[in-house]
Amino acid sequence: MDNFVKKILTVEGCPIHYWIGGKEGTPWLIFLHGACVDHHSFDPILPAFIGDYRVLAWDARGHGLSQPMGKDFTVPLAVEDLAAIMEEEDIEQPVLIGHSNGTYIAQEMVFRHPEKVKALVVMDGTCITWPRSGFEMWYVKAAVGAFDWWPYESLKKSSLKFASRIKESQEYEYRAFSMLSRKDFVTIMKGISLCLHPEPNYRIVLPLMIMHGDDDRMGDIAKINPLWAKQDPKYVYKVVPNAGHLATLDNPGGVINALKEFLSGLFTK
Repeated sequence: MDNFVKKILTVEGCPIHYWIGGKEGTPWLIFLHGACVDHHSFDPILPAFIGDYRVLAWDARGHGLSQPMGKDFTVPLAVEDLAAIMEEEDIEQPVLIGHSNGTYIAQEMVFRHPEKVKALVVMDGTCITWPRSGFEMWYVKAAVGAFDWWPYESLKKSSLKFASRIKESQEYEYRAFSMLSRKDFVTIMKGISLCLHPEPNYRIVLPLMIMHGDDDRMGDIAKINPLWAKQDPKYVYKVVPNAGHLATLDNPGGVINALKEFLSGLFTK
């Protein structure tokens, strides 16, 4: 990553790799990637923000270069990892910009430590505190349980068509998946399956933008997000055109424009 400095912080047995760039003395943006991929999922959009913001991206525990995994990946543990990096770098109240599983880490950070966060962007992720039924909760865990017997090549390829219709985006995701052992891939997915915790009376009170690709067919994202956005008139809801689940790769220009508009509203008031 040009204009970024790579750093490593070892937490619970994992050398967590992260990259920092951008303008000193400006607001912090932290970009959190999705499941089993890495920080390169943000490569097309990060250059648009380093002129006006201080930017951090990481490879979460067990992902990309942050191996060996050490302690098994879970979303709450990833929150602790992120908090450790924020303390190490003296980062106060960043905007958390998550994609897919990165949104679950960001949401859990806000749920546990809202005072540590300025605002939240959920890209191609669902609401982890949504009041789902017992059957829905069971189904998520059961589906991931099938990974134990699924041949790894088939497993890696199974989600590509749901992630994007664009060949280059699919190829990136497959390459990122292939950096992981089968064991670590399944461990990560099982950890993610445990992150849902219905909280019927809970609402995020921080500034929030919810966005997803217009062709995002992953899970219940397209179903839940419009309903979630209606919980508070201050929430911002954006649908990125010509994009699937990998919106940052499918239509980076659309993502950049939506993010810049949201961030401008935060920091020009």
